[in-house]
Amino acid sequence: MNQIIAIQGERASFHDIATTQHYKRQMPILPCESFRGVFEALVDGRATAGVCAIENTLYGSISEVYDLLLKHDVRIIGEVYVRIEQCLIGRPDVILAQIRHVYSHPVALAQCDAYLNGSLPGATHIESHDTAASVKMIKEEGDNSKAAIGSKAAAQLYGMKVMAHSIETNAQNYTRFVVLQKTHMGVEAATKASLVITTSGQSGALHEVLGVFARRGMSLTKLHSRPLVGQAWRYVFYLDVEADMLGATLPDIVQELEACAVEVRVLGAYVGRLAVQEYSR
Repeated sequence: MNQIIAIQGERASFHDIATTQHYKRQMPILPCESFRGVFEALVDGRATAGVCAIENTLYGSISEVYDLLLKHDVRIIGEVYVRIEQCLIGRPDVILAQIRHVYSHPVALAQCDAYLNGSLPGATHIESHDTAASVKMIKEEGDNSKAAIGSKAAAQLYGMKVMAHSIETNAQNYTRFVVLQKTHMGVEAATKASLVITTSGQSGALHEVLGVFARRGMSLTKLHSRPLVGQAWRYVFYLDVEADMLGATLPDIVQELEACAVEVRVLGAYVGRLAVQEYSR
């Protein structure tokens, strides 16, 4: 079966850019309107892999994706960090004074609020499911009062004009994407693992869990809690840990964690990529 990658968004979206960065070439994609759509495409076999944003340096964790990881039997096989440069994009003959409506994904609109409020104070902000789809829409509608926020790649793909570059409020705008597959055997040379842990609710349970990693000198790079649906005031904890040759020792780590009277599920063991700080040098 040929590889088909399910992504949230269209060609030239940031998910598409992350996919190309991971696979080192442009891949056949299955555009989905939602993160749920990506997971469903993986589960029912319409896609061989998926790419989903999971956290952003400005927006924070994307809780919906964490919930979908808990619900579906898929595995994280890799990660990608992408520097997000947002552009104001319009039709080729438009000028800024004509813009009355700006379309984009709600996260992109929020990331650019300082520019929008300063340069287009009278424009309405209209949410859509995808940045690249917004660029496609304003091209098709042919209305010079409409602009979109998206990538430079989207402007190039649809023959549109970049009216302003780097309009995000904070230049340190990175998104971490995870690469997903339905089945994955694991990688012995893995340097990073993502796990979800459900504690018993007893006092000190999370402290014991964290002690397992501390005793092994492992770096805990993520700790994210989510409510346990149907059980008031109980939580699950998503963790990312890093260590050399982590894949080889992961079974022993899981066994030690389970001895702390917690439930453990490995979401994936994979080769971690460079930290955001290294990308920004």
